[in-house]
Amino acid sequence: MSGIHVSREAAPIIGSMSAQIELDELHRFTTDEYRRLVEAGAFEDLPVELIDGLLVRKDMKSREHEQAIEWLNRYLFRGVDDERYAVRVASSLTLETSAPEPDLALIPRGASRPYHPATAALAIEVSVSSLRRDLDVKSIIYARALVAEYWVVDLAGARVVVHRVPRADRYEQVVEARTGERIAAPAGLPELSVEQLLRAAAA
Repeated sequence: MSGIHVSREAAPIIGSMSAQIELDELHRFTTDEYRRLVEAGAFEDLPVELIDGLLVRKDMKSREHEQAIEWLNRYLFRGVDDERYAVRVASSLTLETSAPEPDLALIPRGASRPYHPATAALAIEVSVSSLRRDLDVKSIIYARALVAEYWVVDLAGARVVVHRVPRADRYEQVVEARTGERIAAPAGLPELSVEQLLRAAAA
């Protein structure tokens, strides 16, 4: 079966139509619907995740993005108590209306698993083109799921935005850490050096 082809002439019309569609007219997938589609192979070639019932394209994986994740992965594995926590890389969480795939997550061994884990002690997103989504949308989603701590690594801004103390739809504490600063980490992990992280991403 051939794929759908959108001509250059049609593209502006489609864009105009989408601007007229109200959000409540869109179909929002449940996490069960999304899981069944994933298991059926519907998104094998589409880098998407479920955010508040909608399919959202995931961030592009630049060289700096991958190197930051590699460094953070080593940091977590070296410091974590693996009897109490599991380190997951680019793996889904099953939340109320979302199935995000944080770049890294620290999962308590006893966490509820409606399918994938339903919360985390720490979720980390390394942002390239998805910074607004990670700061404005995912922070709400993770707070609702009581993810204890949420870090957004903003490579372009040379900072880590740390979210702590989830309450309802937000985190009560949001602080920025920049080069020369260290971040106190949860779950008994050692402090994280922002400078070392950024240097590894740019190497």
